[in-house]
Amino acid sequence: MMAAILESIVTVTYNAVTFNDKFYLNPGVTWSVLHKEKPGEVKPLPGYLIYLLPFTLLILVSRFLFERYIALPLGRYLKVSEKLPTPPEPNAILEKAFKSNPKPNDRLIAGLCKTIDRPARFVERWFRRKRALAIPTKMTKFQEGSWRFLAMLSLFTIGFFVVPNKAFWANTRLCWLNYENLTVPPDLFWYYMIELSFYLSLTISQFMDIKRKDFWQMFIHHIVTILLISLSYAVNYVAVGAMIMFVHDMADPWLEFAKVIGYTRQPGEGRSKRQTFGEGIFITFMLIFFYTRLYLYPAHCIHSTLLEMIEILGPEPWPMWVGFNILLSTLYVLHWFWSFQIVRVVKDSILAGKVRGDVRSADEDSGNEDTRNGNGHVPSGRGNRSSGGVAGTTNGDSIHGSMVTQR
Repeated sequence: MMAAILESIVTVTYNAVTFNDKFYLNPGVTWSVLHKEKPGEVKPLPGYLIYLLPFTLLILVSRFLFERYIALPLGRYLKVSEKLPTPPEPNAILEKAFKSNPKPNDRLIAGLCKTIDRPARFVERWFRRKRALAIPTKMTKFQEGSWRFLAMLSLFTIGFFVVPNKAFWANTRLCWLNYENLTVPPDLFWYYMIELSFYLSLTISQFMDIKRKDFWQMFIHHIVTILLISLSYAVNYVAVGAMIMFVHDMADPWLEFAKVIGYTRQPGEGRSKRQTFGEGIFITFMLIFFYTRLYLYPAHCIHSTLLEMIEILGPEPWPMWVGFNILLSTLYVLHWFWSFQIVRVVKDSILAGKVRGDVRSADEDSGNEDTRNGNGHVPSGRGNRSSGGVAGTTNGDSIHGSMVTQR
């Protein structure tokens, strides 16, 4: 039994690595047919992927320049906070303990109290302040959010002018009829190159961006997305691939815009038109996300790849069809995970009249430790709490900033 399983794994891996026709393509189609390109036509040839290198580099450089020379001055004009948390006083013993365990339990704290002859309140406060040093400032978040808003709005705008006017958007069966002979229109080709380059840049920059709790979920999301785009390009599923990308691009700009608005709120600012506007943007994002990711994506895209694809290109399934739909289903599961996150945060903010902060942050501590008492709680009347509502804040972090980047 084990030998048969291992043999199957080896066979599948070999066929995938060697680009075997029977692994990637439906019966009756070969790579020579799929890649037969006439003068003036564009087929999804592997050589065209060379464009990804300069495009990805251009996006990374553009982000650096935008954040430094546009987003930073804009944030300062809007008086976004650049305040750094107060560092703890130097202590070699606590520094050594922090490196081995940044969140000590009560037993370790008690031992450290005896070692340095200081009360537990001092040790707890020292560790909180030390952890807070790793939390990015609101300005850093504003810079990153502004870039993501600009990039995602650009992708949506490009997709809006490319995808909906194609015949396959209204009739998804056209994605598969004689697909092996379909050429790739220039606008669709460049749309693919730009999208794939953007996701490659996200995967690279994720290790340098603000660390969030859903780091690995987002990393898996980026890898799955890159695989989907690459595979759909390689086997000329470009039509359905463009639909999937466009559906995913619809909600993203709204979330990033709402987050950017949240970062511009000032400490101690009460209810304002800016907060109301931000709440409206976030609610718009939430409705678009639920509609596009939970309904339109499975009804329009997965339905086509799961049923219409096998009906037109089948009748027997082939490995690529199975793998393609597994990847699409993985994305759909992630959409439900993030939908529950959205509902949970909105529910908590409405019931409590405040927001817990950025649920994706690497640390639960606030960046301003001086607003907390010795037990780590925000005293009454401090901490910049909002007057309630969906976009309320705690310590200046907006609910918009608490949501995941839904790419």
